[in-house]
Amino acid sequence: MSDIPIKKASTVSPPIAANKPERDWYVHEWMLLAFAAGMMLLIYFVAQHEADVGHAEIVRDAAVVEQSITRRLEADQQFFDRLALDIAAERISSEEFDRIAGKRAIESGYITDVLRVKPDFEVMRHAPGARSLEIVKRGRAPFADQVWMMSLTKKTARSTYSHPFRNDQGRFTIEYSAPIMSNDQFQGSINAVILFDELLDRSAPEWAGRKYRIVLSDTTGQGMTNAEAMHIESGVLKHTVPLSLPWRDLQITLVGAKPSSLLPNLTLSTAVLALTGLMVWTLIGLRKQQRMRREAETERDRVYLKSIGDLRTTNERFEKVLDSLDVSVYVSDLYTNDVLYLNTSAQEAFPYLGVGRNASTLEDGFVASPSSKYPADALLTPEGEPGEVFKDELEHRASHRWFLTRTRAVRWVDGRIARLTTLGDVTDRVHADRIRQTQQDKLTRTSRLMTVGEIASTLAHEINQPLAAIANYVSGCIQRLKGNGSADMAVIGAMEKADAQVARAGAIIGRVREFVRTREPQRQPLNINALVRDVVQLVESDDEERALTCVLRLAPNLPLVFADQIMIEQVLVNFLRNAREAMQHLPPLQRIAVVRTSRLDSHFCSVDVSDSGVGIDADAAKQLFSPFFSTKPDGMGMGLNICRSLIEYHEGNLTFEQNTPVGAIFRFTLPFDEGHVG
Repeated sequence: MSDIPIKKASTVSPPIAANKPERDWYVHEWMLLAFAAGMMLLIYFVAQHEADVGHAEIVRDAAVVEQSITRRLEADQQFFDRLALDIAAERISSEEFDRIAGKRAIESGYITDVLRVKPDFEVMRHAPGARSLEIVKRGRAPFADQVWMMSLTKKTARSTYSHPFRNDQGRFTIEYSAPIMSNDQFQGSINAVILFDELLDRSAPEWAGRKYRIVLSDTTGQGMTNAEAMHIESGVLKHTVPLSLPWRDLQITLVGAKPSSLLPNLTLSTAVLALTGLMVWTLIGLRKQQRMRREAETERDRVYLKSIGDLRTTNERFEKVLDSLDVSVYVSDLYTNDVLYLNTSAQEAFPYLGVGRNASTLEDGFVASPSSKYPADALLTPEGEPGEVFKDELEHRASHRWFLTRTRAVRWVDGRIARLTTLGDVTDRVHADRIRQTQQDKLTRTSRLMTVGEIASTLAHEINQPLAAIANYVSGCIQRLKGNGSADMAVIGAMEKADAQVARAGAIIGRVREFVRTREPQRQPLNINALVRDVVQLVESDDEERALTCVLRLAPNLPLVFADQIMIEQVLVNFLRNAREAMQHLPPLQRIAVVRTSRLDSHFCSVDVSDSGVGIDADAAKQLFSPFFSTKPDGMGMGLNICRSLIEYHEGNLTFEQNTPVGAIFRFTLPFDEGHVG
């Protein structure tokens, strides 16, 4: 690795001969000054690079700490929101509340109390029960905050946090409130009191506590933990990231050790300065002693040989600095892009790259080249000096790893200007960002689907009113026409058909309204064939885009099944919708789904839906019922998983098999009602 710079140094012309003109001495003096400036600039760039690496490390570590704390808080929020839902649905008793909430508080280590609060601010229950109610109340948020939280959760039916506050022991605390909503009626809230310093100790990774001082503060800079450390001295390495909570914005600051001085290696800097001063002093002495050229030439040779050794030592120390970095670093010629140097990390990560080879063998493996895509002029200032730093996040095609690349021009050890490119592996962080964004998109789509359900229920209710009026008007017209002896029977027939269509529209709207209505499961005896016919009428459409024809092959004289009507309708609707989407490539008249019912034995019947669509490949079939797995580009991956849960709730099974010659068959079983099995 040191061949390039050392070879260059060894080919430097020896000192001038005794018969050279005196004016050549001035040329060598200026060359020495340029050499000293280049070495100092190189030292500066090394120091800047070390500072960039340190900053990138603390940014990465801050993101890890923030994600760790956020995941812990999100898990607690989901727990208390779910606990509020269970209490609203009366699925747990007061004793179970004490046990569940107390266990959560004790296991967390930072939740001091979990309270059930009435709308009039009366504390009904609190856990753990080791402390008295009076002590618990003194540790809560100020009363004004309690009023604010109660009002906000009641209006929005959403959870929130209080303002950070000091409890009666002087420790910074925050209170979380989850609303209890029963039949759209506000029944109070579940509140949890959280200690900030304990939250950091339990949530932040252990290595982060050893490596940094972690400070939690609000956006004004008020410290919540390590408050005495908020006055951070200048020059230290620190980074702040936001920690967003519902209705509250906090921030986390990681404070590292004070960075080293601008000179990364005092010994290296001293050697360079001493060498430069010695060479200048020697040249001045030679100028004054031209009559003693022999002696001066001997001194010149001695100084020259010493400079070669010092330059080799300097080059080795520089390589040790780059080899100690945990990021890949390589230097290439600014114009030819031939590799001049690469550190140990780069050799291990990219073994096919070596000194003397062209860097394009590596850069072509990225989606966009990190270095060669920037022309030489872009890396230099108008004066021809090294300019700004270019940063990119690029994917390596072969390994599918992501790298943070930094490219800049530097003056290399042999004096030329070269490209310095660093590649830091950020694959884990990129994947974490994508997963978080994917989950957020899925939650957003779920929220939209819930809103659509509410709108459908409202529309069904509103449309029922004018339909009832139309039905009354049509019935009245029929009665009047029949009372008129000379009435046209064709008109009466048309009116009776209109009356039947109004009744059919009302029935369809009633089924839609019942389908989207939120309620508890109600299993009861059902005619499975009649249920299938109703669902088919709801799903079949003549629209070219949504066209679907259903062929019914229903077994006669089936006993009644014991099931919840809405749940089974939901499963059938999902199967038929999937069948229609699987046959979307076919002409509308060829999109045919076959719905079949049959009796398996004396206890169960089966219902299967088959299509002639694209089918499902073997790899997808292995995880077809897994949560968040979908074969559709915009699917959420929850439909079949929910259907299987609904069928298993009915003590049945949901299975899948390939259709012949093409397509898929989804089948589920349901138990017969014991009172109707013959």
